[in-house]
Amino acid sequence: MKRKQYTLVLVALMLITTTSNAQKERLIGLWEIKNVVVGNQNMTPVAKWTQINSDGTYASGNGWLQNAKGKWNFDTKTNIYSAVDVLDVADEFGGFSVTFENNKMCWSRVEEGQNVKVTLSKIKELPMSPADYLEGIWDLEDIKKKGKSITKTYDKNNKHKLFIRWDRIYLNFNPEGKKTTGYWHIHGHKPHITLIPHSKDDKLESWKVSVNEKELIMIGLSDTNRDEERIYKRRNSF
Repeated sequence: MKRKQYTLVLVALMLITTTSNAQKERLIGLWEIKNVVVGNQNMTPVAKWTQINSDGTYASGNGWLQNAKGKWNFDTKTNIYSAVDVLDVADEFGGFSVTFENNKMCWSRVEEGQNVKVTLSKIKELPMSPADYLEGIWDLEDIKKKGKSITKTYDKNNKHKLFIRWDRIYLNFNPEGKKTTGYWHIHGHKPHITLIPHSKDDKLESWKVSVNEKELIMIGLSDTNRDEERIYKRRNSF
């Protein structure tokens, strides 16, 4: 009888170990963060991903930009996943409780009294963010003011172009062909770009952007461009 009970306990322990190891194995891979809810607010970042490696290391980033790497740990008793980047600020809220559903993974924890839920999906390649698509030469196709096209009067000689470089510098060629430069910054959670001119005579402007391989649409968000919409086409030369 005792031998039988011992065998049952041993089998149960083996099943628990096997299940725990299987949970740990399911963590391995490239994941995109599809949804982040903090309390009742959606705080989903743009094109956020994390690569969890079998050797205990991980890397994370937004789009094609990697901005973190370090080591991860999974407590098989509590199903808590934690990641540590020695170059980053320490995470005061601790790890995430992990659950799986089909090809999705859910992380949950409490931050400053609010429930946080993160939903991740397995992916095969890095997602592209608006910042990745923005880089290149953009030729003005149409410009609208309060919904009405003013292209024929604004850029009658088709000289206005916008060159957005990978190093966060932009070159703006106005309708007269004059070149101005500055820095561009993309919001981490919204498709909003801010153009910060080098010249003190020019004003900072923010735009909501929609961009892909061929087209860039910019809608003004600042006082100086709030009624403006610009549509650009990608070009491979000036």
